[in-house]
Amino acid sequence: MTIDIAHKQYWQDNDGNKYDEEFITSEIDEYVKSGGKIYVGADSMLLSNACNFAAVIAMHDRGNNIAKYYFKRFKEKSGNYQILQVKILEEVLLAIQTAQHVLKICPEAEVELHIDIGSTKKSETRKMINLVKGWVTGTGFKFKIKPYSWASSSLADWHTKK
Repeated sequence: MTIDIAHKQYWQDNDGNKYDEEFITSEIDEYVKSGGKIYVGADSMLLSNACNFAAVIAMHDRGNNIAKYYFKRFKEKSGNYQILQVKILEEVLLAIQTAQHVLKICPEAEVELHIDIGSTKKSETRKMINLVKGWVTGTGFKFKIKPYSWASSSLADWHTKK
């Protein structure tokens, strides 16, 4: 089952305000023109009967004192996501789709993907690092994993729990 971010409703901010594509396009365009980098992350949380997904577009620039983000959140039936690899690959696909969406809006944007996988011995996802690295870099994006993947590990993660 493949999620398509473009067909999900609206973007929201952390206060619950809802925004249409025209507003998001304007925000991204203005931010990128000021020299900002876009950070994209996705995460999921498996529940008993569903899997919550969240995708995030973050704008963070300490020099210009900018820190804001927008997210989309939705549920999918959980049957397909009981297997960790399937769930993680869906998160990666969601992040790639969101990054491609940003590039469609603003082709000159510098986009960095944040993928919620870890490299420590404790992390069950560490076996997937080479696969994910090949996939993400093959699409032309730079990426970060834990502990540097804050757009997925913190922001998107927060919105999967609601």
